[in-house]
Amino acid sequence: MPISQIVRAAVSGMLGQRLQLDVIANNLANVNTTGYKASRLTFQDAVYEASRTATTNRDLRLGAGVVPASIEPAFTQGALQQTDRLTDLAIYGDGFFGVRLPDGTLAYTRNGSFRLDQDGRLVTSDGLPLAQDIIVPPGTEDSLTVDPEGIVRINQIDPLTSVERSVELGQIQLYRFNNPEGLTAIGQTLFQESASSGAAEAGLPNSPGVGQIVQRAQEVSNVNIVDEMTNLLMAQRAYGLSVKALQTIDEMLGLANNIRAQ
Repeated sequence: MPISQIVRAAVSGMLGQRLQLDVIANNLANVNTTGYKASRLTFQDAVYEASRTATTNRDLRLGAGVVPASIEPAFTQGALQQTDRLTDLAIYGDGFFGVRLPDGTLAYTRNGSFRLDQDGRLVTSDGLPLAQDIIVPPGTEDSLTVDPEGIVRINQIDPLTSVERSVELGQIQLYRFNNPEGLTAIGQTLFQESASSGAAEAGLPNSPGVGQIVQRAQEVSNVNIVDEMTNLLMAQRAYGLSVKALQTIDEMLGLANNIRAQ
């Protein structure tokens, strides 16, 4: 087996575990981020090459190390945390809120920490409006309700009868994907569809496979600190072993050079 291939395998292990540490660190940094979904790094073994041994004169298939394959979010349900804000919405079950980006395209998120902008629209903390154009009239914010089916209502005084009545403003839709793990993360807990995720399918909340909306609640991050710390220790140990392999190769080369010099 060529020395260069041994070095390549050890270095690929170091680089792979460094990337694993980056993913774990990002998960731990977002442990308190509303709607955040923990990411996981998957690996593949690198291409195999034939190596003939001098003792048996046989070809052996030897790998060239490890290759990072993908970084995928894990869309397991996060715990729901009750809040006092009427515009805090959480999804229990599958599904995503749709928000409109500045270029007009849709992005998808599990972060339902909304607020009202100056026009009364439900927007994210970054000012991105919901895909459904729902406008809350001024002075009715304190009566805002969103039921599990996503129907938005407020109480309003009828100008003719002076009687307070419930007014329906619209219905929030949720979106689902055949393969949500294939979504492309773009930051700010937002995702966009890709060829792997498939096209978004709109559905009404509280219908099968979509999930229901819970008002005055936030979905906390699904990061499991114990699992992440365990993965961190494993990645550190694997990185150290790859470094040890390089050190051993260096010692073997130094020993061989000393023997040849004698």
